[in-house]
Amino acid sequence: MGDSRSSSDVMRKKAIALHAADAGFLLNTTLPHVLRQMTPAQVQQVQRIMDAAVLNPGIQKEADDLYRRSILGRIGNQFYRDPDMTRRADRVRGKLIAVGEADKRIRLNVDTLLEPGALEPATDNPDEAEYLKKVKAIVQGRGVWLRIGQPWVRRPDDPSSVMISPQVFQVWLSLGPDGDQIPTKDGRIDREALLNTTTLGAGYYTEVDRGRVQRALEREMTRLTLDIEEGVQEHNRLRARYRNAAPGVAEISDFVGGADLPDISIWDYPSSLVLKARQAKIHGNVMAPQTYLVVAAVATRNAAQLLTTYAEKSGTGAAQIVGVLKVLKTAGQVAEVALALTGVVALARGTMMAAGAGGGGAVMGGGAGGGVIGGGAGAAADASVDELAEELVKRYLAKNPEVAADLNKVRWVPGPKGTVSGGVKPGPSSGVGTGFHKWP
Repeated sequence: MGDSRSSSDVMRKKAIALHAADAGFLLNTTLPHVLRQMTPAQVQQVQRIMDAAVLNPGIQKEADDLYRRSILGRIGNQFYRDPDMTRRADRVRGKLIAVGEADKRIRLNVDTLLEPGALEPATDNPDEAEYLKKVKAIVQGRGVWLRIGQPWVRRPDDPSSVMISPQVFQVWLSLGPDGDQIPTKDGRIDREALLNTTTLGAGYYTEVDRGRVQRALEREMTRLTLDIEEGVQEHNRLRARYRNAAPGVAEISDFVGGADLPDISIWDYPSSLVLKARQAKIHGNVMAPQTYLVVAAVATRNAAQLLTTYAEKSGTGAAQIVGVLKVLKTAGQVAEVALALTGVVALARGTMMAAGAGGGGAVMGGGAGGGVIGGGAGAAADASVDELAEELVKRYLAKNPEVAADLNKVRWVPGPKGTVSGGVKPGPSSGVGTGFHKWP
């Protein structure tokens, strides 16, 4: 034991004399936090690799010289050697520091390297929480490893060429013994280090940035944008009816039916909310864009209902309001999908199923005089959407009261039986017009 330690000390002194890299110095200047978490045996393993780089070439050369000198003769391919010289060569060769590729990979204690909160979600996107659970399992399974290598450096005697220097080493952390490098400044592994690791970062993009929730939000925003555009087109078509009808016909029809054509500005509010939903989505959170999208969908649905009510009262006829009905239906679907994206999914589905079972399903029908939309189930489903949407808005405003002015314009009260839409607050905020005679 004493001889072994004495021999190790001698080898260490020889390595120092040959300017071997110092493990403690290298680790402390590149990964100081890692050095503080390593065991003495692990640091010694790193030093052994560095000492071997400067000692082994000389030992190997000395042993090779002795083997060559041990040759006494040769017959064919058979060499005859001096036994004493061979034993000397073997003893010298026995001084080689055994170092393999596996020794250049040291598994570290992950728990001591992970920063608090490294695996905590930074957004309210449920996809992120799920993905970070996977990351934790991957990191624990593959492990974090200290890797030791030797980079190519310029030759001191010829800067135009490169070489591997026995005195120059580099260390880094990797995910798994042969995996991607974990970029870290001092060895601490925080959220940024994890997500900048190639494999984990690519997974985050696929499963979170472009995950189920974010893709659904984007899809429904696009869907509602197109729905609003179609609503504006239908609105303009109804406006044109006044210009194209025979003088007095439209006026008399509207007067008799009590119809009141809403102002075209009723589409401005839902359109502005979709824009705000897109802006809120940029930073990865879900509750803000979800809330804006749901309110935008309900506002779109309400605007379409106003047009439908006008069309029915003015005697336009079912064939003439198919486009408006499509807008009405799509807006309601967008609201349901948006509600089901996060924490209200179970509540939304349960309520919708109950509404559908109780009412027997929504239908579109009507006689020659015009279309009547829906039945008991349609109104009940709308009531459910409004209740859930109102609850979502309340939760969001509790944390973000400063945006109350944006989201409190919609009234969460379902329309009368026989419709599939809620109403809007009366007055200027609703955008309700005062009749055909106000149009230029």
